[in-house]
This record gives sequence, C-alpha cells and structure tokens, in this order.
Amino acid sequence: MEARGQATVPIYAPSIHPELEKRYSPPSPEPDDKKGEKLWVLWRSRRFLWSVTWKTLIGSIVLAFLVPSHYKSAVRFVPGESSSTGSGSGSMIGLLSKALGSDNSSMGFGLDAASLLGAKTPGAFYVEVLKSRTVQDRLINRFDLRARYAKSTYFEARKKLAKFTDIEEDKKSSVITITVTDYEPKMAAQMANAYVDELNRLAVDLNTSSAHRERQFLEERLATAKQDLARASAALSQFTTKNSMVDPQNEGRAVMDAAARMQGELIASETELKGLQQIYSDDNVRIRTLKARMAELQSQLRKLVGRGNDAAAQDSVGGGWSAPYPSMHTLPGLGSRYADLYREAKIQEAVYAFVTQQFEMAKIQEAKELPIVRVMDAGVAPEKRSSPIRSLIVAGSVLGAFLLACLWVIGKYRWQQIPADDSYRLLAADVAGEFRSAVAKLRRRTS
Repeated sequence: MEARGQATVPIYAPSIHPELEKRYSPPSPEPDDKKGEKLWVLWRSRRFLWSVTWKTLIGSIVLAFLVPSHYKSAVRFVPGESSSTGSGSGSMIGLLSKALGSDNSSMGFGLDAASLLGAKTPGAFYVEVLKSRTVQDRLINRFDLRARYAKSTYFEARKKLAKFTDIEEDKKSSVITITVTDYEPKMAAQMANAYVDELNRLAVDLNTSSAHRERQFLEERLATAKQDLARASAALSQFTTKNSMVDPQNEGRAVMDAAARMQGELIASETELKGLQQIYSDDNVRIRTLKARMAELQSQLRKLVGRGNDAAAQDSVGGGWSAPYPSMHTLPGLGSRYADLYREAKIQEAVYAFVTQQFEMAKIQEAKELPIVRVMDAGVAPEKRSSPIRSLIVAGSVLGAFLLACLWVIGKYRWQQIPADDSYRLLAADVAGEFRSAVAKLRRRTS
C-alpha cells in the first residue's frame, strides 16, 4: 500500500528508432562468452560497420587531396671565422681542447674546452640571429608572406613563418641546417637561401670590430681630406689664373732675361741716335723712328720692372692690365704666395693619398673579420612533397572510423541490456529529455 501524499516517479525510456531497435536488438538466447558476445554483436552489425567504412574511405580520400601539399628545402652552412679569433682566447681554447683531448681520451670524459671557459660558440649566436624579429620581418616583406599566408598582421605572419621554419645546430661539427616548408618547391628553396642572405646582411650591421670602427673613421676623414684638397687646388688655380703665373722661378728668370735684352737694345738705340743726331736734324725720319722705338722699349722695360708707387705696377698685381706676365717688382711677393698655395695643395694631396690607402686597407681587414657564413649545401627546389602522406590519412581515418563504429555498436548493445528501472538509465533518460526540450525551445525562438 502506497504512503499517502507520496508521488510516483515517472520512468522515462529513451526512444529508439524502430530500424535501430530491430538492428541492435539483443539476441536470444545470449551467449555466455563475453568475447564471443562482442564478436557476435559486431557480426550482427556488419552492414552498419561496412557503411561507415566505405563512407569514411571516400571522405578521407577527398580530404587527403584537398589538403595542400608541403615542400621542404634545406640549406646547410658553417659559421664564418674572423681573423681575430686565432689569437687571444681563441688560441687558448684550441690549446686547452687539444690538452683535454689527449689527456682524457682514454678516460672518456668528453670535456669541451669552450664550455669549460664559458665561451659561446658562434653557431648559437647565428641561430638566435636567424630567429630574430628583424630577419623574420625582412623575409615577410621580401616575399610578401602576409598575403601568402593570408595573415593581416606581422605577428601572425611571424608565427606562421616560425612554424614553417626549422633551425638546427650540430654541436660537434658546428653545422647549422635551415629547413623551410612552403606550398611551392621553388619558393621553399628561395626562402631557405634568403635566410642566409639576411643573416649576412644583419651580421654586417651588427659588426662592431676595431676594423669596422677604423673604417668608419677613415671614411669620414677621407671625405674631409677630399674637401680640403679640392679647396687648396681651387685656391691655387684661381691665383695662377689671376696673376698669369705657373712657375715663379722660371718666370722670374725669363723676365730678367727679357729686361736685360730690352736694356741692351735701349743702350744700342741711344748710341745710334747720338750718331744720327750729329748728321741729321731731329725731323729726319730715321731719327723719329729710332726715338719711337726707344720709347716703346722704355715702356716695355718699365712694365717688366714695375714700381711700388706706379699705378701700372699696382694694376699688374691686381690683374687690371693686360700684361701676360707679372712684373719684377711684384714677382717676389707673388712667388711667396704661390709657394704657400702650392705647398698646401701638395700637403692635402699627400694626406688624401695616405687616407685613401689606409681606407682601402681597413675595408680589406673589415671584410676579413666579417662573420660571413660558408654555405655547404644551398637550398634547391625539392622534387617530392614532404607532406601530407595521403595514404596515411586515408588509412588512419578508415581505421579510426571503424573502431569508433565498433565502440558505438558495443555501447549500444550494453545500453540495451541495462534494466529499465536502473537509476543510471533513469538519470540518462531524464537528462536526454531536458536536452531535447531545451533544443526545441531554442528552435522555436530562432524560427
């Protein structure tokens, strides 16, 4: 007899499709062997399992061919060694490594001199440079990887590039391997080689050796020396052009010789004039011609000799008259000024030649110390794709779907074996009913 006021608990049983109920209905009589029972259940559901298998096979084949092909290209290189590494700590590390190798080879300790001294290998530095944001951004801009990877920001493009790039260093041989994956063979090879190019460029930018600093100083000094030489040459050229002077010593000797010849001709003309005046009057043509010639000789002689208070001489110094040569009076001052300008031009020319030579030597030394990598194997376009392995995708998908279908069939069979009044089954039925009602309400709201 039921207690008064006690409510009866309704029993909900999950509704099962009639076809599934018929297909997964428990056999009668039930086998006693558990393993044989599972095999028997799977055999009864062989049509369902076959349907799942061939549908999954078709879907996995389509999916395998829809996945884009990936190609890998690798480049291998050895870090460059500068000329300065052979001295100082580098030679000490080499001697210590040799000593450790000879003394401890029999004991098999495998000690590394660089690790004992705390020295960093250049390979680790190169690996960090290759992983730097600067190198990644240069590659992104060079190959327009944001558009290629369908990324809107540099951050997302860097993550994709890092995912497609594998950088490994062999500690024993110091060989660094860069493997780049891309959707096209040629692009993968170009990006792998671009890593080496950008590494060299960034290594040049990061180089702070003494040769680099010396080259920078000499480059600035060379520019200054070039300007000073141009200024001194221009001043000397203007002075020589203005004063019609090329070689003061030879010009002075030539002016003195010309003055001596004019003075001799003038004395001879005066002697001849006195002889003619004793014979002819002053109106005679020969006397007048000889006087005119003597006047011209005196005029030319005054121009050659020059005077400090003479206007013509002052004009000759300033370039106001049309004489093609300086006078003897102004020649010493002009020669001194010319010597100063010529000496300054020669000094600047020597300085420029010396700085140019030192600059070229510094560039050669800097090139020797630059850590340019030595490429062993350049990146080439791969002949075969590296992924995806379509056969593996198809086999894995079919096998996984078959196993899930088997678990579904066995689980369904076990569920049907649970009594209808079992508490767990009642709970599951209640939860399923609530879920169906919630889904129905959501559909009514959206419709």
